[in-house]
Amino acid sequence: MILNPNRPEAKHLLTCIPGTRMLQETLGLIGTRVPDPFNILRTWQIQCLYAPVRGRALGGLRAKLIDNLGFATFCNQRDLEVLLNITKPGEWCFWLGEDYVGIRDQGWVGFGVDADDLMDDLYDRELSIRAQHPPRTILPEGTQIRRLIHDGPPIDYEELVNLMWDMDPQTGYGPDERFETLEERWRSVERTMPRERGRLWQSIYQRTLSET
Repeated sequence: MILNPNRPEAKHLLTCIPGTRMLQETLGLIGTRVPDPFNILRTWQIQCLYAPVRGRALGGLRAKLIDNLGFATFCNQRDLEVLLNITKPGEWCFWLGEDYVGIRDQGWVGFGVDADDLMDDLYDRELSIRAQHPPRTILPEGTQIRRLIHDGPPIDYEELVNLMWDMDPQTGYGPDERFETLEERWRSVERTMPRERGRLWQSIYQRTLSET
Protein backbone atom coordinates (compact mmCIF):
# COMPACT_ATOMS: atom_id res chain seq x y z
CA MET A 1 0.00 0.00 0.00
CA ILE A 2 1.01 3.63 -0.41
CA LEU A 3 0.50 4.32 3.31
CA ASN A 4 -1.93 3.53 6.09
CA PRO A 5 -3.71 6.84 6.70
CA ASN A 6 -5.11 5.54 9.97
CA ARG A 7 -1.75 4.92 11.64
CA PRO A 8 -0.28 7.61 13.93
CA GLU A 9 3.11 7.34 12.21
CA ALA A 10 1.51 8.43 8.93
CA LYS A 11 0.29 11.71 10.40
CA HIS A 12 3.37 13.68 9.35
CA LEU A 13 3.03 12.32 5.79
CA LEU A 14 -0.48 13.78 5.61
CA THR A 15 0.57 17.31 6.55
CA CYS A 16 -0.99 19.80 4.14
CA ILE A 17 0.38 22.95 2.59
CA PRO A 18 -1.10 25.68 4.82
CA GLY A 19 -4.50 26.85 3.63
CA THR A 20 -5.00 23.90 1.27
CA ARG A 21 -5.70 20.17 1.33
CA MET A 22 -2.63 19.46 -0.82
CA LEU A 23 -0.03 17.27 0.85
CA GLN A 24 3.46 18.59 1.40
CA GLU A 25 4.86 15.07 1.05
CA THR A 26 4.95 13.64 -2.49
CA LEU A 27 5.46 9.99 -1.39
CA GLY A 28 7.53 9.53 -4.53
CA LEU A 29 4.36 9.47 -6.67
CA ILE A 30 4.41 12.85 -8.39
CA GLY A 31 5.04 12.36 -12.10
CA THR A 32 4.15 8.66 -12.01
CA ARG A 33 2.35 7.55 -15.16
CA VAL A 34 -0.88 5.61 -14.77
CA PRO A 35 -2.51 3.83 -17.75
CA ASP A 36 -6.22 4.32 -18.29
CA PRO A 37 -7.90 0.92 -17.74
CA PHE A 38 -10.60 1.69 -20.33
CA ASN A 39 -8.62 3.56 -22.98
CA ILE A 40 -5.37 2.17 -24.35
CA LEU A 41 -4.31 5.51 -25.84
CA ARG A 42 -4.98 7.57 -22.73
CA THR A 43 -2.18 7.97 -20.20
CA TRP A 44 -2.44 9.80 -16.90
CA GLN A 45 0.26 11.39 -14.79
CA ILE A 46 -0.03 12.06 -11.06
CA GLN A 47 0.25 15.80 -10.48
CA CYS A 48 -0.36 16.17 -6.74
CA LEU A 49 -1.75 14.43 -3.65
CA TYR A 50 -4.48 15.56 -1.28
CA ALA A 51 -5.36 14.72 2.30
CA PRO A 52 -8.30 12.46 3.12
CA VAL A 53 -11.65 14.21 3.47
CA ARG A 54 -13.62 13.26 6.55
CA GLY A 55 -16.87 11.44 5.78
CA ARG A 56 -15.95 10.00 2.39
CA ALA A 57 -16.94 6.37 1.93
CA LEU A 58 -13.51 5.18 0.77
CA GLY A 59 -11.29 7.51 2.74
CA GLY A 60 -7.56 7.56 2.20
CA LEU A 61 -5.57 10.13 0.29
CA ARG A 62 -6.56 11.37 -3.16
CA ALA A 63 -4.45 11.89 -6.27
CA LYS A 64 -5.00 14.46 -8.99
CA LEU A 65 -3.97 13.29 -12.46
CA ILE A 66 -3.62 14.97 -15.85
CA ASP A 67 -3.89 13.05 -19.13
CA ASN A 68 -2.11 13.53 -22.45
CA LEU A 69 -4.84 15.90 -23.69
CA GLY A 70 -4.90 18.09 -20.59
CA PHE A 71 -7.94 16.62 -18.83
CA ALA A 72 -7.84 16.54 -15.03
CA THR A 73 -9.31 13.82 -12.83
CA PHE A 74 -8.91 12.35 -9.35
CA CYS A 75 -8.46 8.85 -7.99
CA ASN A 76 -9.00 7.46 -4.50
CA GLN A 77 -6.16 5.68 -2.72
CA ARG A 78 -7.71 2.19 -2.79
CA ASP A 79 -8.15 2.08 -6.56
CA LEU A 80 -4.92 3.94 -7.23
CA GLU A 81 -3.02 1.19 -5.43
CA VAL A 82 -4.57 -1.32 -7.84
CA LEU A 83 -3.81 0.79 -10.92
CA LEU A 84 -0.20 1.17 -9.78
CA ASN A 85 0.09 -2.62 -9.32
CA ILE A 86 0.95 -2.15 -5.65
CA THR A 87 -1.74 -4.71 -4.88
CA LYS A 88 -4.25 -6.92 -6.70
CA PRO A 89 -8.05 -7.20 -6.67
CA GLY A 90 -9.21 -9.62 -4.02
CA GLU A 91 -6.36 -8.91 -1.62
CA TRP A 92 -7.21 -7.43 1.76
CA CYS A 93 -6.92 -3.66 2.18
CA PHE A 94 -5.69 -3.33 5.76
CA TRP A 95 -6.20 0.40 6.09
CA LEU A 96 -9.77 0.29 4.70
CA GLY A 97 -10.88 -3.01 6.20
CA GLU A 98 -12.20 -4.62 3.01
CA ASP A 99 -10.98 -6.33 -0.15
CA TYR A 100 -9.51 -4.44 -3.07
CA VAL A 101 -11.73 -4.56 -6.16
CA GLY A 102 -10.97 -4.75 -9.87
CA ILE A 103 -12.04 -2.43 -12.65
CA ARG A 104 -14.96 -4.71 -13.59
CA ASP A 105 -16.11 -5.31 -10.02
CA GLN A 106 -19.03 -3.71 -8.29
CA GLY A 107 -17.71 -0.95 -6.09
CA TRP A 108 -14.90 0.14 -8.41
CA VAL A 109 -14.64 3.93 -8.53
CA GLY A 110 -11.34 4.68 -10.29
CA PHE A 111 -11.04 8.01 -12.08
CA GLY A 112 -13.66 10.67 -11.45
CA VAL A 113 -14.47 13.84 -9.56
CA ASP A 114 -16.87 14.93 -6.84
CA ALA A 115 -17.51 18.31 -5.25
CA ASP A 116 -14.42 18.09 -3.01
CA ASP A 117 -12.17 17.23 -5.95
CA LEU A 118 -13.53 20.05 -8.11
CA MET A 119 -12.96 22.52 -5.28
CA ASP A 120 -9.36 21.40 -4.84
CA ASP A 121 -8.71 21.61 -8.58
CA LEU A 122 -10.25 25.09 -8.79
CA TYR A 123 -8.18 26.34 -5.86
CA ASP A 124 -5.01 24.99 -7.49
CA ARG A 125 -5.82 26.98 -10.62
CA GLU A 126 -6.60 30.11 -8.64
CA LEU A 127 -3.26 29.86 -6.85
CA SER A 128 -1.52 29.53 -10.22
CA ILE A 129 -3.18 32.75 -11.39
CA ARG A 130 -2.20 34.57 -8.19
CA ALA A 131 1.40 33.44 -8.63
CA GLN A 132 1.50 35.45 -11.87
CA HIS A 133 0.78 38.70 -9.98
CA PRO A 134 2.57 40.56 -7.18
CA PRO A 135 1.59 39.41 -3.68
CA ARG A 136 -1.75 40.65 -2.35
CA THR A 137 -2.98 41.68 -5.79
CA ILE A 138 -6.77 41.76 -6.11
CA LEU A 139 -7.69 39.69 -9.15
CA PRO A 140 -9.94 41.55 -11.59
CA GLU A 141 -13.62 40.71 -11.68
CA GLY A 142 -14.40 38.54 -14.69
CA THR A 143 -11.14 36.58 -14.59
CA GLN A 144 -11.87 33.27 -16.28
CA ILE A 145 -10.65 29.73 -15.87
CA ARG A 146 -11.30 27.06 -18.50
CA ARG A 147 -10.67 23.53 -17.33
CA LEU A 148 -10.99 20.10 -18.91
CA ILE A 149 -12.47 17.55 -16.52
CA HIS A 150 -12.75 13.76 -16.72
CA ASP A 151 -15.55 12.37 -14.54
CA GLY A 152 -15.10 8.72 -15.35
CA PRO A 153 -15.55 6.89 -18.65
CA PRO A 154 -16.74 8.25 -20.93
CA ILE A 155 -17.61 11.64 -19.35
CA ASP A 156 -15.29 14.43 -20.47
CA TYR A 157 -16.29 18.08 -20.37
CA GLU A 158 -14.91 21.59 -20.54
CA GLU A 159 -16.00 24.02 -17.84
CA LEU A 160 -15.79 27.80 -17.80
CA VAL A 161 -15.73 29.46 -14.37
CA ASN A 162 -15.79 33.22 -13.75
CA LEU A 163 -14.39 35.20 -10.83
CA MET A 164 -17.27 37.19 -9.34
CA TRP A 165 -15.15 39.20 -6.91
CA ASP A 166 -11.92 38.86 -4.98
CA MET A 167 -13.09 40.26 -1.67
CA ASP A 168 -14.14 38.92 1.71
CA PRO A 169 -17.94 38.61 1.50
CA GLN A 170 -18.27 39.81 5.10
CA THR A 171 -15.86 42.75 5.24
CA GLY A 172 -15.45 43.72 1.58
CA TYR A 173 -11.65 43.69 1.90
CA GLY A 174 -9.51 41.99 -0.70
CA PRO A 175 -7.89 39.97 -1.91
CA ASP A 176 -9.70 37.01 -0.40
CA GLU A 177 -7.32 34.10 -0.80
CA ARG A 178 -9.03 31.62 1.54
CA PHE A 179 -10.01 28.13 0.49
CA GLU A 180 -13.07 28.35 2.73
CA THR A 181 -14.65 31.12 0.65
CA LEU A 182 -13.70 29.74 -2.77
CA GLU A 183 -17.32 29.06 -3.73
CA GLU A 184 -18.19 32.68 -2.95
CA ARG A 185 -15.64 33.94 -5.47
CA TRP A 186 -16.16 31.68 -8.49
CA ARG A 187 -19.22 30.70 -10.52
CA SER A 188 -19.53 27.99 -13.16
CA VAL A 189 -21.09 29.59 -16.23
CA GLU A 190 -20.74 26.90 -18.89
CA ARG A 191 -20.11 23.18 -19.29
CA THR A 192 -19.66 21.64 -22.71
CA MET A 193 -18.21 18.47 -24.19
CA PRO A 194 -15.20 19.28 -26.38
CA ARG A 195 -16.39 17.75 -29.63
CA GLU A 196 -13.16 16.40 -31.07
CA ARG A 197 -11.72 15.16 -27.79
CA GLY A 198 -15.05 13.85 -26.58
CA ARG A 199 -15.70 11.85 -29.74
CA LEU A 200 -12.14 10.52 -29.77
CA TRP A 201 -12.21 9.23 -26.20
CA GLN A 202 -15.76 7.89 -26.42
CA SER A 203 -14.98 5.89 -29.56
CA ILE A 204 -11.84 4.41 -28.01
CA TYR A 205 -13.72 3.64 -24.78
CA GLN A 206 -16.46 1.78 -26.65
CA ARG A 207 -13.91 -0.15 -28.71
CA THR A 208 -11.96 -1.14 -25.60
CA LEU A 209 -15.11 -2.43 -23.93
CA SER A 210 -15.99 -4.52 -26.98
CA GLU A 211 -12.52 -6.13 -27.02
CA THR A 212 -12.49 -7.16 -23.34
